[in-house]
Amino acid sequence: MARTLQLLLPGFQRFDCQSCTYCCRSPIVMITRAERDRILRAGWAERLPEERLFHRRRWLGHRPFMLAHRPDGACVFLGEDKLCRLHAETGLETKPLPCRLFPFVPVPACDGIRLDVRCDCPSAAANKGRSLSVHAQDIAHMLAEMHARPRLAPPAWRGVLGLSSREFAAVTEAFVRLLRRGSLDPRMRLRAGCLLIETLCEVRPSKVRGERFIELMAMLSEGAATQAAEPPAVAPLSRRSEKLFGQWLFLHAVTDDPRVMQAGRLARIGRSWRRYGQSRAFARGVGLVPEVSPGWPRVTFEQVKAVQPAPDEALEPICRFIHLKLDAHAFAGPAYYGYDVIAGLTALWLFPAVAGFFARLRTAEAGRDTVNADDVLQGVRTASATFGTSPDFARLSERMRVRALAEPGVPSAFLARFGA
Repeated sequence: MARTLQLLLPGFQRFDCQSCTYCCRSPIVMITRAERDRILRAGWAERLPEERLFHRRRWLGHRPFMLAHRPDGACVFLGEDKLCRLHAETGLETKPLPCRLFPFVPVPACDGIRLDVRCDCPSAAANKGRSLSVHAQDIAHMLAEMHARPRLAPPAWRGVLGLSSREFAAVTEAFVRLLRRGSLDPRMRLRAGCLLIETLCEVRPSKVRGERFIELMAMLSEGAATQAAEPPAVAPLSRRSEKLFGQWLFLHAVTDDPRVMQAGRLARIGRSWRRYGQSRAFARGVGLVPEVSPGWPRVTFEQVKAVQPAPDEALEPICRFIHLKLDAHAFAGPAYYGYDVIAGLTALWLFPAVAGFFARLRTAEAGRDTVNADDVLQGVRTASATFGTSPDFARLSERMRVRALAEPGVPSAFLARFGA
């Protein structure tokens, strides 16, 4: 399998582990019973007799195991040398597959297995390291262990209308062309993507299929690029759209702390109640931004909105993130909660506004007037920690929310308001 599987890598992305230990602290690592048993057979219950090694957690209808974390937030298997003790002391085969894969995310696509990269990883977000081709053999071996297979069909356009593989490729290529367009500055490229989505929301391609559909996508992409080069005319947002986006923004702000997930039932109920109040505050979008996690910036929504956007050259991490999702087909279908193409593209092109909000939050906390490159990078990391990983977005309510935001003028307006 490792020899014959077609693995498609994003040639523009780089990565090497910098031993920052982020992946051993923040993400919740779900493992199978077999992986748990392998760790126990290696004698870790005897090596760490005072530590609880695993917890159970409900996850998308299942109850798998999760690696336990110490009170300081570190995984119980993280050594003082910032290395995984499972790997160092009992061999790579003892280390759970999610730990070995991070930050790589294999995505079954029509033409093989495409590779997504989690940009909450500091090294991946900053594009540090060597070309991903260096890691191709190791990734292929892990794919064989997963018994990964390409999926047979691309995501639906909207509702039940299916696309052929070539038509779906034409959609992704239309947006990639905008991101690569050298005649536009990065902010214009992001705006062009919003404009193209807004046009596609009006397209009903049931009678325009095959080569005509491919030609249509190329033509609409060119039209969006031309329109983006003109002075923007930002439409006013309805209060409904503002509330919907505020709650969408809140879900991106919330990450599950492994230590909280290890707490008792009452603590989890209390967390859910606090989240309800915080969600309502984000929907209002006025006053103090709720403290959704320890150390959260204590600033107001008004301060965030007053921050000036970053220079164009600082937007590279946002453009690269979107390019990664397009290249990996990780914005719709099974790779993104089963969303159809239009809903997935809308969620993807709301990302610059989400990341921009978090960047502005950091800027306002520091007492500065203008977003800088490091603010943008941290905004991308915060927003991408939940993109495609949080089960909250799998709910029907969130599918309906993003469909309601897929309206002409709405993605562009949020990009103009909160874009980094």
